[in-house]
Amino acid sequence: MQKQQSSSEFQKLKRVILSCVAGSSLEWFDFALYGYFAAILGRAFFPSGDSFQQLISSFGAFASGLIARPLGAVFFGYIGDRLGRKRALLISIYMMALPTAAMALLPTHASIGVWAGVLLTLIRILQGLALGGGFTGTIVFLYEHSSQEKKGTFSSWAPFSLVFGFVIGAITATFMATVLTAEQLEDWGWRVPFGLSFFGTFIARYVKNKLQEPEEFLVCQEKKTEQKEKSLFRNLFKRHWKALILVVWIDVLTACGYFLLSVFFPTYFVEILGFERETSFYITTTNMILFSLTILFGGWLSDRLGKRKQMLWATIALAASAYPLFLAFRSGPVCALLGHLGLIVLFSIYYGPIPATICSIFPTKTRLMGVSIAHNFAMAAFGAYAPTYATYLVKWTGNIAIPSVLFVASALVTAAGLYVWKEGEHY
Repeated sequence: MQKQQSSSEFQKLKRVILSCVAGSSLEWFDFALYGYFAAILGRAFFPSGDSFQQLISSFGAFASGLIARPLGAVFFGYIGDRLGRKRALLISIYMMALPTAAMALLPTHASIGVWAGVLLTLIRILQGLALGGGFTGTIVFLYEHSSQEKKGTFSSWAPFSLVFGFVIGAITATFMATVLTAEQLEDWGWRVPFGLSFFGTFIARYVKNKLQEPEEFLVCQEKKTEQKEKSLFRNLFKRHWKALILVVWIDVLTACGYFLLSVFFPTYFVEILGFERETSFYITTTNMILFSLTILFGGWLSDRLGKRKQMLWATIALAASAYPLFLAFRSGPVCALLGHLGLIVLFSIYYGPIPATICSIFPTKTRLMGVSIAHNFAMAAFGAYAPTYATYLVKWTGNIAIPSVLFVASALVTAAGLYVWKEGEHY
């Protein structure tokens, strides 16, 4: 009987992981596609005769989605904490899948003029709203479905899905660029990968039909009486402001490190180190695949060593080794691959336990809104412009290893936050 119950629990967790990974991967699949096709989208939706201005306009539409993330955090945080984790996850998947698929059908500037750019920007805003709650909704859903002794292991599937979706998007875009001519890609080929996102609606239907609310959330809902807070938002900032600050503090390395490893390095290898684009693609794609796997290892390891201890030592090791690893890049592509991988491994040992860590800091009744607001603020404040700062540092100093100071600084700031944090306590 006990064996049968254990098998049933395992099957339930497999369904939760599969649906959460698929839904979250869809969001980051779109991010990779948009970045890869940014120049094409600029010419199609913002023609000006100036290729640089077209690219700026395209990235401006992209940025509008990032600006919408904090609003999405509040919106989905409220839904998740008041009406249910499952409902928040379901809405976020639909809100990402349908607008992304609509990208494949958008008329260009040649058809409807300036309204083409307006429609593209509106789609990016909807996607940003979805992203503001979708990823953190996945984190909380996995965390609350897992047992106490396996929180790190199962929660680490959330950042795995982030990297996995980004890799699949990059591979898909590269495949389209390889099998089609430049004219075909410009004319219609870029639409095909976006259209594939329609299959995300099937993921949402699966979530609706197969998944249940986490038991931890249901127990919390049952305990609520007439003393329930009138304002979830006010309660969060009045009673749990320390938790918000602590999560942002611990998340500094998450924000800075992720955007440097995934966004900055492909350009760094080509524009600064002078590698061929194909070489840069193979280095970054190979290491991003390994990145997703080492994240899972980091989450699994944290359930055995303890999250605070593991993350603290990983951040210190990253701060100590970042500059020497960057120095190795100048020795050629092989050393660059190994140096990049070294940064990824150390970062993953810290990053794998992050979902379980930030969820544990908030009580159940305000967890989704708290995690969403704090995490999205950290990503916007410390991650969005990290690649830009790294590029300026190289240009200003002429030192190709100088971007390592961003790893060092963010790692040391996060280490201080981890030192203050008391594992197992709500704030």
